[in-house]
Formats: sequence, C-alpha cells, structure tokens
Amino acid sequence: MKPPGFGAMVVSAAVLVFLTGCGRSANTPGAAPPPTGSRPDVTVTFDGKRRKCVVALSSEAQGSFISCNEVVPFVKDQLRLPSGSVYDIRKIPDVDEAEVARVRADLNSAGYRFIGGSHD
Repeated sequence: MKPPGFGAMVVSAAVLVFLTGCGRSANTPGAAPPPTGSRPDVTVTFDGKRRKCVVALSSEAQGSFISCNEVVPFVKDQLRLPSGSVYDIRKIPDVDEAEVARVRADLNSAGYRFIGGSHD
C-alpha cells in the first residue's frame, strides 16, 4: 500500500486545525452568559452569622457547610462540576461583601458562569 501524499497530509492537518478551533471555550472571556431563567448547577450561600458558605447542587435539598475560601476547590474537586457550569449566590444577612466579591471572582476565573443577581 502506498503512503498518502504530501497534499493529503496538508489537507488532513488543515482540517484538524480547523475543527480544533471551532466553538468557544466556556471560560473564554466574552463567553455567552447563561440563559435568563435557567437553573444554576450549584448555589453558594454566604452565611454571615456562621461565617461559612453552604454549597449545594441544584439536585440537593441541603448543601455542605465549608469555609468560603474552599468554594472553588470544593466545586471542582468534590462536586466535579466542569468549567462553564452555572452558579448562583445567595446571602444570609451580615455577610462580608468583600468575601462575596472574592469568591465570585475566583469562580469566574475558574470558568464558572454567574446566573444573575444575588438573593438575600
């Protein structure tokens, strides 16, 4: 059997490069926001009274109390949510707004998408 010619290899490589570049990564800046009214994959509740975060999948009735510093590793490693998943934020009064902003920025940097406004 005769090996493919140089032209066939160039065309194959071009097709591969083209297909690899199709679409937009979920964590690419400017990625489309989640559709309005869509349900979050995970909800992070900031409990100001306990100084903890409660992280819950949409399928869970109750979540896990964790340190707010551990939200991103928990979502990635324990819940195994892929980059591009949608999150929401809820707050129980007396939260540290700087901490909320930091966790939100960390989630965004990890490729997660914020669904909309926070809820009290």
